[in-house]
Amino acid sequence: MGYFYVKLREVEIWLAAIALCGVVGLVTWATLTRVLGVPSIWVLEVTQILFAWTCLLSASVAYRNATLFSVDFFSGLLPQRFRGALRVVQAILVLGMVAWLAIVALDFVALADRRALPLTGIRFSWVAATIPVACAMMALTSLETILNVLRSANAPEKSL
Repeated sequence: MGYFYVKLREVEIWLAAIALCGVVGLVTWATLTRVLGVPSIWVLEVTQILFAWTCLLSASVAYRNATLFSVDFFSGLLPQRFRGALRVVQAILVLGMVAWLAIVALDFVALADRRALPLTGIRFSWVAATIPVACAMMALTSLETILNVLRSANAPEKSL
């Protein structure tokens, strides 16, 4: 894999981790200020933005690491030589779905840019942007899966 692609994946992981730390820190701050009697209401909006980024970037990382929940019943019934073809079909279906969702989500981002969050004035498009970004990252993962399966199918068999 190329240097840029590897760095992009590292940035994705770091952004998800930073967003999660931000959520934890802001929830802690909101709790402490509420207990002290001076609640910080703006924290809720910023936390929601960070939570959206945490969820969708983490979903992309989980998809890349193949750690999402799945039912592996059907592929277990297939002979070994057909399992790669099933993975390619699955990756193509996911690629089509996330590509379509990313395109639709771009319209949502444009629509969401009209709305500002009431307390902070931050545009809601910062929340909506998580969808096309995560879908683009999942599309890259699907393409990577397809290429890896096709390369391994063309590779010579290794002897034990």
